[in-house]
Amino acid sequence: MARKVFGDSLKNAMGNATTPDDSANLDLKRTSPTVARAHASVLEEDKHSTRLIDPSNVRMSAVMDRIDPTYGLEELISSIQEHGQKVPVLVRRTEDGAFEIVYGRRRLLACRELGRKVRATVMDMTDEEALIAQGVENNARQDPSFIERALFVAGIIRELGKTDETRKNAQTIAFRALQIDESLVSRMNRIANGIPIELIHAIGPAHGVGRRVWEKLFRLCEKDIARAKEVARDIPRNLSGPGRLEAAVTLLTATKTTAPKVDPGERVKIGRKGNRITIDVDADLAPRIEDAIRKLIGELLDRGQDIKSNEQK
Repeated sequence: MARKVFGDSLKNAMGNATTPDDSANLDLKRTSPTVARAHASVLEEDKHSTRLIDPSNVRMSAVMDRIDPTYGLEELISSIQEHGQKVPVLVRRTEDGAFEIVYGRRRLLACRELGRKVRATVMDMTDEEALIAQGVENNARQDPSFIERALFVAGIIRELGKTDETRKNAQTIAFRALQIDESLVSRMNRIANGIPIELIHAIGPAHGVGRRVWEKLFRLCEKDIARAKEVARDIPRNLSGPGRLEAAVTLLTATKTTAPKVDPGERVKIGRKGNRITIDVDADLAPRIEDAIRKLIGELLDRGQDIKSNEQK
């Protein structure tokens, strides 16, 4: 019996599967029922059979569902090395005949690192079907963070909604892929596009943090996008993901202080009474002023000796 590839949630998202064309049905009707059943069984099994593929021949899809798919990959590499690859990845054939990953990127990367072939199920899928499968499968297998899901939504709309005519369809694909409220699709897209990508990478997935905090960060970035890009360099790397997100919000909330402009005359005051000269300076300037005065006095005395010597000649 053919192995079940997709769960009920994926089948519901994908809709009804396509049926064989009429000519194929006609050919099967002309054969005996036994042969027809055997032939149909072989075709069905071939759809869901797995095969070993060189991972270097499988390219990544345009829309990523993880900020860093290599994070924690060492553990998966060790598991596959010791126990083998238990769950196949799903790849599809593209129009140019190449293989493209639908889901199972980390397993694919692990097999690449190990220099071994990856076990994969190969299916013919459209761009829309592949993105729906990718979204549904990843939501079932892992706990993607809010910002990773938002980036996935933005990626779908970027790839499939390049015109006004296709944008609505792209939003529908994103809704079906993530099984979220349709009104949330637009909001997630704005958040993912409104926060500089360098700031998102500096923060990381921030698992456990919901929409409200990311939306707060998005509104702060809207006010000063240049400052948001600067903040990406200031976030402490030793904090957890939620801690880095909180630090970003704090840095953008704080008013950027600038040193007040001070009239140089207010920091250095010189007074003279007869042969006495007094200098009042700010405490932080005193050492430098003192050094400068001693240097100037030395130069003046040296110059005076030179003049006196020349006059004697």
